[in-house]
Amino acid sequence: MKDKFKLLGMALCACMFAGCEDDEGGENTGNIDKSPVQYVVMSGSGEGNGAYLQLTSNPATGTIDPTDPNGRTFFSGNNPDFINYNNEILIGMNYPSQGGSPSDYVTMAWKLFDGQLVQHGSGVSLDGDVKARGIFKNYLIGLSDQANDYDHYERVKFIELNSFGSAVVDGKLDCDDPLEEPASRMEGEAWGVGDVAQYGDYVLLSYTTKHLVKDGASGAKAKASYSTDLANNLYLGVYTFDPNDADKEYLKYQNMIVRKSADHPGEEAGQIKGNLRSRTETGIEVIGNDIYLFCQGSKNSGQTAPEVPSAVLRISGNNIQNGKPVAIDSDYYVNLTDKTGGYYMWKCFYLGGNKFCLQLFTNPGGAGYSEGSHKRFGIFDVASQTYTEVAGLPDPNIIKDIALAYAADTDNGTITFEIETSDSRLPALYTISRDGKAARGTEVDAESILGVSLLKQK
Repeated sequence: MKDKFKLLGMALCACMFAGCEDDEGGENTGNIDKSPVQYVVMSGSGEGNGAYLQLTSNPATGTIDPTDPNGRTFFSGNNPDFINYNNEILIGMNYPSQGGSPSDYVTMAWKLFDGQLVQHGSGVSLDGDVKARGIFKNYLIGLSDQANDYDHYERVKFIELNSFGSAVVDGKLDCDDPLEEPASRMEGEAWGVGDVAQYGDYVLLSYTTKHLVKDGASGAKAKASYSTDLANNLYLGVYTFDPNDADKEYLKYQNMIVRKSADHPGEEAGQIKGNLRSRTETGIEVIGNDIYLFCQGSKNSGQTAPEVPSAVLRISGNNIQNGKPVAIDSDYYVNLTDKTGGYYMWKCFYLGGNKFCLQLFTNPGGAGYSEGSHKRFGIFDVASQTYTEVAGLPDPNIIKDIALAYAADTDNGTITFEIETSDSRLPALYTISRDGKAARGTEVDAESILGVSLLKQK
C-alpha cells in the first residue's frame, strides 16, 4: 500500500503542475452510478498534502482505491477539514499554515449531481484558522481565539452557503471585558467558544472559560490558555445574527445562562467544550422544541481528571420564552459517566428520533480522559435515558484511527465512520444503527483515512 501511494504522490505532483482532467470529474469517469444518495469517502497519501474524494452509493460492500482516477476529485490543502450542510453540501475547509499565503489554502464546496461531485460556488479564503463552527440557517459560522496588545477576542467568520461566493472574516467578539457580559459573570476569567448551534432565530454559543495569560517580556495579552478554575460550571450565550451589521458585530449578545455545579449537589455538570481542541462541533443538540446540552466533563487547573461527570441537561417548556432559551430545566439530569460504566464522553452525534451516538474516551475514569484516545461507542436515548454499548466494532485495542469526518443519516438512524485498525485488514467504513449494532462495510485501500460524508441530490 505504501509503494502504491509513493507512485500516487508522484502522479499528484505531476497533476498539480500539468492539470489532470480525471481528478476534476473529467473524461475518465468510467461507469457512473447515478444514485441520488452517495457516500463521499476522503483519503490521503499520509503526507498531509490534500485529499481524494470518491463516491459509493453502498457503504456496506466493495473496495475503494484512491489511485484509481475514475470519478475521483482531488482537494488540495494541508490537513483539510470537512463539514456537511444538511447532507446537501460538502465543505472542505482549508486553513493557511503559519507563514502560508491564504491563496494557497482555498475552502471549497461540492454538491451531488447525476452521481458525481460538482463544485458548488467559487472557492473562498478563510484568512486563518477556525476552531468552533456551526450552521445557522444558510450560513456557516466559525470562530477562533485571538489576542493582541490590547484585548483578547473571538474572531467571527461566516460563509453564505447558497452562493458560496465569499467569506466574511472580520467579525469580533470581546472576550475579557470584566465590566460587560458575558465576562462579568466569569469571575475574572476570559472565554472562548466550544460549540455553535441554531435554535430558531438565535445562535447559541457554549462558553469555555480560560485564564488570560500575558507575554512575560512585553506584557501584551496572549491567547487565553486552556486552563480554568471554572470547569465545573456551564456557561451558554444566546445571540442574534446580523450578517450585514455595519459595526461588524455580526453576533449580537442577548442573554446568558449560567449553571454552577456547586448549586446542584449530586447533579453536577460542567462546560461544553466542543470536543476539546479539535475543529469539530458537538454538545448543543436541538430536537424539535427542546435543547439538550451534552457536557463532556472538563478539568480544572491542576487537576488530572474532571471533578464532575459527563452529563446531559435540557432546556424546554417555560425555560424557552418567545423562542429564546433563558434557563436550564430543573427536572432533567443524566449522569452519563455513571450510565456508561465510568467513561467520559468525547463527542455526540444525533441519529434522529430521541437517539444519539456517543463517542467515548477509551478507558474509564481519569485515565480515560487524559489518554487522548476515544475508541468506544454507545447509543443514548434522551427520552428514556437509557444507554446501550455498540456491538460489532473492532476491539479498541486494535483501532489505530477513527477519522473525524462522519456520515449521519437521521432518516434511517445510522452513522458511518471510517476506521483503521492495526491488524492486516484494510481501513473500512463501519455503520452504526440506532439499535447499537455496527457492521463493517466498504474497504478503503488508502495510506491515511480522512473520513466519510453523505450527500443527497436535492
